[in-house]
Amino acid sequence: MFNTTDSVPRSDISSVLMEAVGQDQHYIGQMVLPVFPSAQEVGRYPRFTLNEGELQKAGSGLVSTTKRNETGTYNEVSRKFIWDSYQTEEFGLEERVDDVVARRMENFFDAEMVTAKFLMNNLMLDYEIAVAAAIMNPAAFTTTNATVPYTLANQATMDVPFDINSLIERMTLIGETFNTLIMSLPVWNRIRTSQKMQTFMYGYLNVSQGGSQITPQMFESVFGARILIAKKSYDTAMKGKGATMTPVWGNSYIAAVNVADGDFLNGGVGRTIVWDADSPGGLFTSESYRAEARRSNMLRVRSNRTLKIMQAKCVQLLQTNFS
Repeated sequence: MFNTTDSVPRSDISSVLMEAVGQDQHYIGQMVLPVFPSAQEVGRYPRFTLNEGELQKAGSGLVSTTKRNETGTYNEVSRKFIWDSYQTEEFGLEERVDDVVARRMENFFDAEMVTAKFLMNNLMLDYEIAVAAAIMNPAAFTTTNATVPYTLANQATMDVPFDINSLIERMTLIGETFNTLIMSLPVWNRIRTSQKMQTFMYGYLNVSQGGSQITPQMFESVFGARILIAKKSYDTAMKGKGATMTPVWGNSYIAAVNVADGDFLNGGVGRTIVWDADSPGGLFTSESYRAEARRSNMLRVRSNRTLKIMQAKCVQLLQTNFS
């Protein structure tokens, strides 16, 4: 038991929690916007864009002017960058672990560890919802309708291979590398049993011969990118009401994304920027402090972060019109 009112970092809890997070494949947020530790809470950085940076400019005679001049000189070009910035914010939750309850439960489980896991799940879910909202956002990224709506009635006519390849072509056209496809589990189950997808994969209609056996690995091999099947759901009902479960990533869009981590110059759609000085445990930090007046320990899990979308051209959305 703690005899101080100061909060104490709980590395013992943090290590267990992060291990649990790593094993829960239902959470994909960190795979889409990788964590980038920052020494500053507020930061500013240069960003080269397709337009201002003239990254693929070949117009205005640029190609022809790469030839060395008869005088022995080379033509000089110039390009611009724009400044972008970020500022992290703190998120967190606390829960009380009463001494009496902890003793009552000690033969069954560690009350602090169980409480911390519940808190971590709350924060992970909140983070997952935020990442999904940032990526599946038609106002932020180029969005195209599926050629045929992805409905049950259209299982024979929806053309998933054409739609996915069109996404890849559009990204390639603007000079972006496509490496990740994101879709919800309901959308995945719908498209992998569609007839044109079966024909594309197997070379013939295979629905009656185990077509549902199309695997994520097969899909990745065919389209040359990993597939992230978003399985996490959340309860949208008000407190005290019966659960109403909804996919976190929704069924409305499939996202073709360029994901990268590390230095910002590596590109990619964005990062989860974490203020490292305030969150030494990484994305999530666990702490506890003593509340002696109520004979209990307070458990806290928190995060000081921001979700930063850095390159809008790194995402193409396909509107599925799922129903």
